[in-house]
Amino acid sequence: MTKKTEPLLVIDLTPRADHATKPSELIQITGHQALSLNARRSITLLWHNAHQQGIEEGRDYTIEIDDLIASNHKGYDVVEEAVVALMQALITVKHPDGSTTRVQFLGGNDMDSPTRPAGVLTYSFDKRLVNILRNSTIWGKISLPVLVALSSKYSISFYEHVSQWAGLTNKTSQVLTLEEMRAMLGVEGSKYPRFSDLNKHVIKPISQELNALAQFNISVLPIKTGNKVTHLRIGWWLKDKDEVKAAWQELQRSKVGRRARISDQVSLVLEPSPSLNRVTRNGLKQLK
Repeated sequence: MTKKTEPLLVIDLTPRADHATKPSELIQITGHQALSLNARRSITLLWHNAHQQGIEEGRDYTIEIDDLIASNHKGYDVVEEAVVALMQALITVKHPDGSTTRVQFLGGNDMDSPTRPAGVLTYSFDKRLVNILRNSTIWGKISLPVLVALSSKYSISFYEHVSQWAGLTNKTSQVLTLEEMRAMLGVEGSKYPRFSDLNKHVIKPISQELNALAQFNISVLPIKTGNKVTHLRIGWWLKDKDEVKAAWQELQRSKVGRRARISDQVSLVLEPSPSLNRVTRNGLKQLK
């Protein structure tokens, strides 16, 4: 009789200094539309720091505030704004069985304490979130240099989702409805209601940024139902050695002028056309 193997827990993995092993429950969140670039980045940085120290209920963690400032050089104000936002935000965590739990990401902390040691933040997580994270078995590998380099809050969300998908075997694409894509990226409900606007202002810029900096390439293929774009096929594949080298070199360069440099690259976001992958009632299942 074959002995049943217990699933590997995320908290049992040893995180690398430059890579966060982030539980899928913290990647596949909703309710994060109002969170800024710095707040979304801080979720990963705070998790990674706590993971290195050991995830336990009721535990306080300490982190150098400079580690949260990352590379934006805007000072402590952006950290304070992110901490307050993460204390106030109620995020919805999805479980593998399809159920959800609403939790506050960040619990008590000493950001405003007059006795706080200079340059250090002490923080904790909501106990319900700790229970979820301690039992997580699915994760994404997040490169911290890439995370710090990304310039858009939508890029953060897209990068972390694809990082999780890229670890899957025998799967190289994912089909989402436009609403699922908007929810995944955390696009505010009233922004970019038309696909053309969403494509121009969100999908193309963040796809170019990920293709320039990440360890994988992505493509986004619009799919029509009738004359309207209703779905997107997201594809991903690992970079070859030359592409990895080019991405690393771009990470080392100044952010100044990066948008112009990467905009010259070939776009892997295709425009919809009448003959391009129309979705029929029976066709969507085949596309998936």
